[in-house]
Amino acid sequence: MIVELRLENFLFMKEALLEFSPGLNVITGETGAGKSILLEAVKLVLGKKGKSGLVMPGETTAKIQAVFEISPQLGAWDFLDKSGYLNEEDPNSLTISRTFKMEGSEKVFVNGIMTSAAFLKDLGKFLMEIHGQNDHQTLLFAETQRRLLDRTGGELHLKHLSELKILYEDRKKLSSEFEELRKRICAGAEKIRELQEIIRELQDLALESPDEETNLKEEAKRLVYFEQIIGSLQTAIQALSGEDDNPGAVSLVYRAKDALKHAVNNDLKLNSPFDKLDSIFIELQDIQNQLCKMASECQYDPDRNSIIQARLAEISRCSRKFRTDAVGLIDLKKTVQREVDELTAPDATMKNLQTKLDEVESKYFYSIKQVSTERKKLSVKLAKSVSDEMSRLGFPSEGFSLDLKNCEPGQYGAEFIEFVVSVNPGGQGGPLKKIASGGELSRVALAIKKVLAQSDELPTLLFDEIDSGIGGTTAQAVAKSLKSLSEKKQVILVTHLHQIAKEGQKHFTVDKTVNDGTTKIQIHEVQGKGREAEIARMLGTSDSAGLAYARSILKEKS
Repeated sequence: MIVELRLENFLFMKEALLEFSPGLNVITGETGAGKSILLEAVKLVLGKKGKSGLVMPGETTAKIQAVFEISPQLGAWDFLDKSGYLNEEDPNSLTISRTFKMEGSEKVFVNGIMTSAAFLKDLGKFLMEIHGQNDHQTLLFAETQRRLLDRTGGELHLKHLSELKILYEDRKKLSSEFEELRKRICAGAEKIRELQEIIRELQDLALESPDEETNLKEEAKRLVYFEQIIGSLQTAIQALSGEDDNPGAVSLVYRAKDALKHAVNNDLKLNSPFDKLDSIFIELQDIQNQLCKMASECQYDPDRNSIIQARLAEISRCSRKFRTDAVGLIDLKKTVQREVDELTAPDATMKNLQTKLDEVESKYFYSIKQVSTERKKLSVKLAKSVSDEMSRLGFPSEGFSLDLKNCEPGQYGAEFIEFVVSVNPGGQGGPLKKIASGGELSRVALAIKKVLAQSDELPTLLFDEIDSGIGGTTAQAVAKSLKSLSEKKQVILVTHLHQIAKEGQKHFTVDKTVNDGTTKIQIHEVQGKGREAEIARMLGTSDSAGLAYARSILKEKS
C-alpha cells in the first residue's frame, strides 16, 4: 500500500505531505480546488509519461516522491527483486521519486536507482489501480465486459487465454501461407514457364563467380595499356640486367659486394655494409626474375579485348534486365530455382502445410472449448458476487447476470459476452448499455470493481469521484460498500459526498487561493473541528447548526 506522498513545487502546489492509512482515505474540496493535481501526481508515480509545465511558476524544479509498503506475497516484491531494484536495507519499503525541470527534462528513481518512466509503468501495475469518474462508461463496451470476466479467472485462466491467442496467430499465419501456396499453384503453370525462362537465360550467361566481372574489367584495362606495360617491363629488366658493355644494377651491386668481401676480414666495421649489399643483391635478382617471367607471359591477343567486351556487355545486359548486379544474378538463379522446385513439387509442400495447419487447428479449437467452459463457470460466480454487491446498493437481489452468446471464433474465444442488469424489483432485465442510467451505472461499476478488487492481490485502489450522480440512501449504501472494501484493500477516494467522506479513516482537504493573479493550492489532513467544518461545508451549512450536524454524523460512522 502507499504510505506517503510528498509534493514539492508541483503545478500550483508549493509543498504537501500526505500520510495515508491502510483503510479508507478520503479527499474532498470545492469543485475546481485542485484535486486533479493529486490524481496527476499519482499517475506520474505509476509511470504516466511526463510533460513540460509541471513545475510551479517561479520555480526551477518540481519533485514527487511516494513511499509504499510491500511484502513478499505481492507481485511488486517479485518484480523488483527480478529487476534488481529491491531495497536491500529494507525490502518491505519502496520509494519512487520523479523530479522535473522547467524545460521538460526529468529524472526517475526507484529505491535510489535511476530508471525510466516505462519501468514505472510496468511496476505500477502491481501497486495501484485508478478508477476515474468516467471509467464506468467503458463498462458499456463488449470488449471491457469480456476483459472483466476473464480477470476473475486467476492465473490458470489467463494462461489459457494467452495460449489461445498464440494458437490463433499461428493458425492465421499457416492459413495465410496455405492459401497463398494454393493461389500460386493455381497460377503455377504460367509462373513456372516464366521462371524457367529466367533460369535458362541465367544458365546461358554461365556466371559462376561474383568476381568475374571485376576480373574482366581489370584484364581489359591491361589490354588497353599493353604496349605501355610491356615497354615499362623491358626498360626495367634492361636497367637491372644491363646490355653489352653497360652493366645493369644487379651486376653493379654484385661488383660492389665482391669488392667489400676481401676487405671485411681486415676491417670488421665493413660487415654491416657488406651484409646490406648482399641482401640488396638477392632482392634485385628476385625482382629481375619476376619481371622476366611477367614479360615472357605478357602476350598480346588482338581478339581477346573483343571477347572481354562482349562478355561484359552480356553481364551488364542481364544486370539491367533483372535490376541487380553480378552477385545478385547468382543469388537470383538460386532463388528462382527454389521457387520452381516448390511449384513443380506442390503436393509435398501442400501436404506438409496441411499437416501443420491441422495440428494447430486441433489445438486451437480445444483451447476455444477450454476457455468457453471456464467462462461459463466464471460467469455464474461473477453474477452471484456482483448481484450480492448490487443488492447492498439498492438493486434487486438477482440484478446482475452475464449472457454468453456464440460468435465466430477469434483470438479471444468464441463467445460474445454481455452484462445484463435488472435495476427494479420485478422489472425485466436487459443489456447494461440499454437499461442503466448514469447513477445506476455508477453503482453497477462500483459493485463490479469491488468484486474484482477481491479477486486479485492489488493492494490499493484509487477512486476519482466515481460516486457522481448519486445521493441520499444510495449514497449511504455506496459509503458502506466502500467502507467494507477498505477492510480488505487500501482505498483512496476523491469525493463530493459527505456520506462517504465521514467514513474515511483519514480525511484530506484541498484548498485553492488566488492572490494578485497567483494561484496556490494546499492539501492537508483534517481532524477534529477541522473535519467537522469540512463536512459542514459539504452539507452546505457552515453555521453552528451545520457544525453540530456534521459533528453528529461523524459520531454515527458505520
